[in-house]
Amino acid sequence: LLFRALDDLNSQQQQCDRISVTADFLHELLFSKTVESSSFSQQKGNIESLVIPIPESYYRDITQEEQQERLRLENLIVSKLGIEENNIQLISKSVAAATYWLWERQRQKQDTHGNLLLCNMGSSSFNLSLCSISTTNKVKILYSASHPDAGFSFARRCVQFAYEQKHQQILNEQSPEFVRLLKDFELKKVNSYEESNSRLNTYLEMPEAMAEYNLYCFGGGYAVKCRDITTELLVPIETGINSVIQDFHIWMESHQQSFDFLFLVGDFCQFILTQNAILAALKIKKSDSRFELNFNNTRSYFAISHGACVIANNLIDPLERCAYTVGIVAENLNANLEREQHFIPIIQTGTNKDDLLNTRLIDKPLLTAFTENISTITLWVDTHLQESIFKEIKLIDVQLPNYSSENYWRVGMQISESNILYLVIEDFKDKQRLDCELGLLENIISPIQK
Repeated sequence: LLFRALDDLNSQQQQCDRISVTADFLHELLFSKTVESSSFSQQKGNIESLVIPIPESYYRDITQEEQQERLRLENLIVSKLGIEENNIQLISKSVAAATYWLWERQRQKQDTHGNLLLCNMGSSSFNLSLCSISTTNKVKILYSASHPDAGFSFARRCVQFAYEQKHQQILNEQSPEFVRLLKDFELKKVNSYEESNSRLNTYLEMPEAMAEYNLYCFGGGYAVKCRDITTELLVPIETGINSVIQDFHIWMESHQQSFDFLFLVGDFCQFILTQNAILAALKIKKSDSRFELNFNNTRSYFAISHGACVIANNLIDPLERCAYTVGIVAENLNANLEREQHFIPIIQTGTNKDDLLNTRLIDKPLLTAFTENISTITLWVDTHLQESIFKEIKLIDVQLPNYSSENYWRVGMQISESNILYLVIEDFKDKQRLDCELGLLENIISPIQK
């Protein structure tokens, strides 16, 4: 299924409504059975797999609160759409775009190994992501930054600017007149794309001769001239782009990184002045070998949705996933207060490793037989192909908070960016957590790899 959805969620108060509206919209778009519907299932039949790209910052679960919002979104979409949980996947827009880039480059038999720099310019934000592309088609986000309020309301500013030039006053954006002008501007901008783009290119070559020519005419007597675009209306956009890319240059220098390919994504990246601003901030020219102009101008507009399509159809799986089930051997007290051993799977085979950057606690079973001072943990790794392995790991000075023999405990795991595995134990009553470092994941599973 080809699909592109979900802009950044707005304020905390609006999130629940936005999530619910999004789920309702998806249901109507995909599954509506009404006679007048043009839904996907009505036109094409059953949907077996759904991939929804979401903003990189939202996907990364920066805070526990955002993690809960993402899980709530996923659960609501599953329940409202009637798709089984294992058939729906939320993925970052950056990974979706990188997947499409991979797919198209491979179809053209071009090199894909290296670092891909994605610049995603939408209507409301500018996002930059550096992606490492491996020889196994895996995409790893090395760096990501965005400017959520860089003044990208280009159409609104054009309407306000033209109105103020004509009437010497600002137009109330809640008024019917503003809405009318905004709609007409958007319509004229789309319908006159080829003409205005040609005129803009001529203006860039001969700025003095073309400065007073109208670039956009709309709304019955309103106009934006060529010079207005570069001297007034593009300035906030350039400022936002420069801010994000300046921080990126600093990061690249400190981490000794570079990029091998540049891919501009999003409808506003088709705008020649936006392209020029990004290239200027990156200090490269259009002739730079890292920037394939034809590919960017013909392949970028639907890159995110096409990438989601590629992933949904299992043509490329760009995510690094756990190859084994990892858990612990733990104990519970039975009805006779006797200790019983249990194998508790925590990380399931096929889990996206990015999802483990934040702790995922399992709800059951609740453990009862931890001791106050934990000296060892027995890890259990299920290979699904051969005998399970068990590894006893010694822990130093690990003491459970608020220990009580009557307490219950939840367990979970987390894998850091450095691939270090942590066992997380949470007090079921007071929700206090204890993080136990278990070591590098590759060292833990090394008996399997040999």
